[in-house]
Amino acid sequence: MKTRIITGIWAGAIFLGLLYLGGLPFLAFMAILTLIGYTEMVKMRQLSFKSIPVLLFGAGTLLPFISLYEQASDQLLSLGLTPIAWGMLIVLIGLFWTVFSKNMFTFDDVAFLLLTAVYVGVGFASFTYIRLLENGLIFSLLIILLIWFTDSGAYFVGKSLGKTKLWPAISPNKTVEGALGGVVLAILLGVVFELIHPTVGMGTVVLLALIVAVVGQLGDLVQSAYKRHYGVKDSGALLPGHGGILDRFDSMIIVFTVLIVLGIFG
Repeated sequence: MKTRIITGIWAGAIFLGLLYLGGLPFLAFMAILTLIGYTEMVKMRQLSFKSIPVLLFGAGTLLPFISLYEQASDQLLSLGLTPIAWGMLIVLIGLFWTVFSKNMFTFDDVAFLLLTAVYVGVGFASFTYIRLLENGLIFSLLIILLIWFTDSGAYFVGKSLGKTKLWPAISPNKTVEGALGGVVLAILLGVVFELIHPTVGMGTVVLLALIVAVVGQLGDLVQSAYKRHYGVKDSGALLPGHGGILDRFDSMIIVFTVLIVLGIFG
């Protein structure tokens, strides 16, 4: 517990400090987390980092950050091809590699790397995009608080009132009562936040809290599902007492992506 608390303090201080700074420092931080998250997924799959497709798809996770860099720095990057074209080239090289490797590197491996690159790269880039908005700091803080309150509500309500298992095959400790408790607490937090600091309007904040609470818990279940599939307890060991980067950001990267897709902060 002591290790967990100490890690939480220094990691939280770094994260919140860079979140406050925004701009290029936060963008660089998110890019680093993207590469770490990609590494954690590749290790779970037990793929070799000496593999050319693994390295290329790792670089591909940063493609969504190109336009964000140009936005934050007001400088255009001359890359020869568009990010989409680079992404397609990487996919094609991965497919060609199944032939060059005589199927030692399989189609399933290509599919895994592509899904991982999109899941991690777009997730952290979506977080960065919202932070770079004009009111991005307050938007980001509101979303993060909603996620944290959802987790807290789900935990404490589940501990005290939880009886009905939510999805025992994936996460045996989660309950329906806990999930509902997380949703309720997130909505209450959103209402209080809007009363103290009017941000998006009362109707919008209630809808936002509902989306964040539901999607955030689904994001957590997604991580539980793939960790169970690969037979690991944590995605990594970078954060003592907390696991890996994806263990800490699993809900956030899903939530921020969904909010962008729905156009709430688009």
